[in-house]
Amino acid sequence: MTPANTQIRSSNIREQGAAVVMAMLVVAFAALMVSGTFQRQSVMARTVENHFAAAQVRWLMAGAVDWVRVILQEDARASTTDHLAEPWAVPLEQTRLNDDERDPAWLDGTVKDAQARFNLRNLVGSEGPVPDEVAVLERLLSIAGLDASLAEPLAQEIDLALSTRIAGNRLVPADIDEINFSDPKLRAELLELRAFVTILPVPTPINANTALPEVLAARFDNVSLTDAQRLIASRDRAAFKDLTDVLSRLRDLKPNAPAGQIAVASRFFILEGAIEYRRAKLHQRALLRREQGRVQMIWKGEVGA
Repeated sequence: MTPANTQIRSSNIREQGAAVVMAMLVVAFAALMVSGTFQRQSVMARTVENHFAAAQVRWLMAGAVDWVRVILQEDARASTTDHLAEPWAVPLEQTRLNDDERDPAWLDGTVKDAQARFNLRNLVGSEGPVPDEVAVLERLLSIAGLDASLAEPLAQEIDLALSTRIAGNRLVPADIDEINFSDPKLRAELLELRAFVTILPVPTPINANTALPEVLAARFDNVSLTDAQRLIASRDRAAFKDLTDVLSRLRDLKPNAPAGQIAVASRFFILEGAIEYRRAKLHQRALLRREQGRVQMIWKGEVGA
């Protein structure tokens, strides 16, 4: 083979090699493009799926709220009292809502009587803190092992918080966490009472059929915690029919029951529920008000949001 032929052959080999390399680069680039497209499509599909699941859990939660509203409406038609043996008070354990093995939906929740606790809204009247209600808070602080002398400053802080809300045309705080305190110690003290207090849009009596013993003992000025525990043991055997029934079971103590501060039925209830579907989870709390045959949702919010 002549030198010229050898040179031509080498040149052809180099060109073929370059062409192969170029082809490989084109294939690799195309593969990357296709892979990127598939990945973007996968991300988009997952995003759409997540939005769909989130919409589903919100729809399911709305249905759960409507379901509870119907239960409370039916309860009002069937009974003039509210106690812990009624259907609304039975917690719903985690329950499957569908038969889809691949994408099950789960619901659990509870309904609690908001009037089982001392309503901080009672502390404030048109002229500021209400002395009789401040005295109830003093007793409750003492029963809980806290500083009873903080009842008055707590009432003043709540009065300020409520007046600020009213001036701004806003509802009362939905939770004690929403109350702004000038003194961190007062806030910490109130948070210690979380199990025994609530804050509702209007003053309310305590429901003797659902109240904790600490709350009942604080409500009466001459009933000890032990007396309240005995009263609740009696209530567990047979729910109170009316206020006369409550007082008759405390007849030896001759308790002083302020008019309108003890009841055997309730208007406000707290619904707390959680729903899981696919990757979506929703944990929500809502305040329901039952009045004149209808149940209205006052507020709702996500727990932990």
